[in-house]
Amino acid sequence: MEQVGLVRKIRNNEAEVEVRRISGCGGNCSSCASCEVKKVTVCLKNNIGAKEGDLVEIKAMPKKVLKYTLIAYMVPFIMLVLGIMLGVNYFQSIGLKNYEMYGFGVGMVFLAISFLIVKLIDKYISKKDEEVMEMTRILK
Repeated sequence: MEQVGLVRKIRNNEAEVEVRRISGCGGNCSSCASCEVKKVTVCLKNNIGAKEGDLVEIKAMPKKVLKYTLIAYMVPFIMLVLGIMLGVNYFQSIGLKNYEMYGFGVGMVFLAISFLIVKLIDKYISKKDEEVMEMTRILK
């Protein structure tokens, strides 16, 4: 997965690179008048000696992107479903009439806890200093 970015700043051995986000339609379809393309700024190791104003090719490691995407989306989803199932079963077993609503409430609590879990996983990953994206070459 390659993209092009513009180097905005160089600090120590890091480059602040502005990358255009790819929209769902690719940003160049004829069905809409104009797609608003949002830009994201990322900090990457400057292993290729890029300077401010350079266009660089950025390569993302698909396995790592998929792994982090699964963590960010599946942990909260699994926790929500688990919380609802446990809550519904518990409140139904004690004989409450609105056990679905209480079960949903437990699911929401589990969802909030999942965000804390994802944040802890994020801190752990950032300590590993694992690169998901890297600059591969200077284009211009």
